Amino acid sequence: MNKKPLLALLFIGALSSAAAAQDSAEVLWADLAGTRALSSLQETGGQAGGQVVEEWYSPKLRGSLSVYARASFPSSTEVTVDGLWYSDFFEWGAGVSIEGDLLTFVTPHWGVGGYVSVNWDRFYGETLHFFNGDVLNVGDMDMETVIIGAKVLQRVSPFVYWEGRLGVGWVHYERTTWSGVDAGTPFADEELFKSIDRFVFELGGRIAAGSRHVQVDFGFGMRWMGGAARGADVSSFIDPDVLITFMLELGLTVRF
Repeated sequence: MNKKPLLALLFIGALSSAAAAQDSAEVLWADLAGTRALSSLQETGGQAGGQVVEEWYSPKLRGSLSVYARASFPSSTEVTVDGLWYSDFFEWGAGVSIEGDLLTFVTPHWGVGGYVSVNWDRFYGETLHFFNGDVLNVGDMDMETVIIGAKVLQRVSPFVYWEGRLGVGWVHYERTTWSGVDAGTPFADEELFKSIDRFVFELGGRIAAGSRHVQVDFGFGMRWMGGAARGADVSSFIDPDVLITFMLELGLTVRF
């Protein structure tokens, strides 16, 4: 029997097996996370007539400057030991704010960053009438506030935005006086609250409409502030608790 043709066939078969094994090894150990050129994808994918488009967004910094007019309403926390509230002593308050922020837009629709605001508010004093004939005319209470915090902004359409904010800071109560009749004895311009600095916490949101550069804002929120301090001319009957106010704002924002 001639063994030379048989050996040749075995050699050819071995080469074919080795080549097949090499091809399968390349596929088995392919880096699935690796990058591929579009030309190779089109060649191997077998898709004709399609176009692949990739868009990359890098974070963008944008700042803004805003001016707000504000109406604030005091809550029902106590001023006196027998249960008179801030809302008994004061009506609504009027205020203004200047606010600046710097946001990083991680996508074209979402921005996060920080803000700082400087505020002035005046709460208008009420007149209290008592069943025994006493009358108390409470003076206006002024305060200045500085707040630093964080905010998030979303563009929900080309012309509509919303934002949420959370901040902490410092509030300065100005001296507040009152006048009236106490047990039949009139008095005038006595110190109800003394000047003092307190901590403030702010939580709020806004809805804005406008272009990328100019927006009109409507805002709402609350502030939690350390209580006013008893003045020199009143007794321990005055014992102010924390002051919580609820706010409505209308403003204009210019974004750079």
